[in-house]
Amino acid sequence: MTSHEFEDFLYSIGGLVNGNSKDKEIITTNLCECSEGWLELISNLIAELIATGWDKEVCQIKEKLGGLRFYTTDASESLTAIITTYEQSSFNICEICGSTKNVQLRNGKRLRSLCENHK
Repeated sequence: MTSHEFEDFLYSIGGLVNGNSKDKEIITTNLCECSEGWLELISNLIAELIATGWDKEVCQIKEKLGGLRFYTTDASESLTAIITTYEQSSFNICEICGSTKNVQLRNGKRLRSLCENHK
């Protein structure tokens, strides 16, 4: 999924609510501190959370220690379980291209989940 496609997705759901500044709607990829390879994973996560009744309030989406981190203000057990599943899945998806083949944690300047083509 490209950044443009992700922004289209955000627009189609009415954007997200900035948990750090509730008066600001989020409809750009600027919120995601990761590469395009995870945007489809993140959009699937957001769609699943919305289907459970989530209020779309998010504080931060980023890569940390090679995995996805998705921070929201709602800490209910059901939402946390869904988020944890997607965060764990990110270790098997190349952050750059989205490939699921031969993905490993690789340590260049920082630890990242990358495929053979992007190591």
